[in-house]
Amino acid sequence: MTRSDLHSKNISLEINEEHPAYQWAKAQADSVNAMGHIGTHIDCYTKVPLATNYQTDVHILDCSDAMPTIDQIEGLELDGKSLVLYTGNFEKNGYGNPNYGAQSTVLDSDVLDAILKQAPQFIVIDSYGIGAHGDEHISFDKRCEEHNCFVIENVCLTQAMLSSIVSLDIRFDPTSASTGKRCDVTVLSHTKLDK
Repeated sequence: MTRSDLHSKNISLEINEEHPAYQWAKAQADSVNAMGHIGTHIDCYTKVPLATNYQTDVHILDCSDAMPTIDQIEGLELDGKSLVLYTGNFEKNGYGNPNYGAQSTVLDSDVLDAILKQAPQFIVIDSYGIGAHGDEHISFDKRCEEHNCFVIENVCLTQAMLSSIVSLDIRFDPTSASTGKRCDVTVLSHTKLDK
């Protein structure tokens, strides 16, 4: 099957001006930076990816019951791929509400190290991030950047999509003044994805 035979679906989350997350970001003292961290975005605290468009193969982990352990990571071939972590948070809770923020999608530090040893280009998650809110969130993203891996947060995944996703097309604007840069993520799949 060639790339032209695949179906595509944008899984980026668009936030309009009425959304509570948009209202929150606009009310922040540093609203420019806050606006970059709502909806689907790529975190870039210490560096930015060299290109603005990537097409990567994927490895998908279903983390809807629990975040991965070292045993689940060791032996994976992630070099140059996007590691997609499906937590079910977006599908179950929607985006930008208390339940979404309360669901733990935090990786253990040693699990993050095991992932980074496998050299993925991206970690893509259907939640607010891979570290706990606050300092750990930022430090985990910076650790990824040290390994030329970048975290893309808040994608719209459903469990029904997982088995047919082949690759991702990732595009972002590196010129944004925010450390969170708006990102468009499109899945390429064997079957047409309706939701």
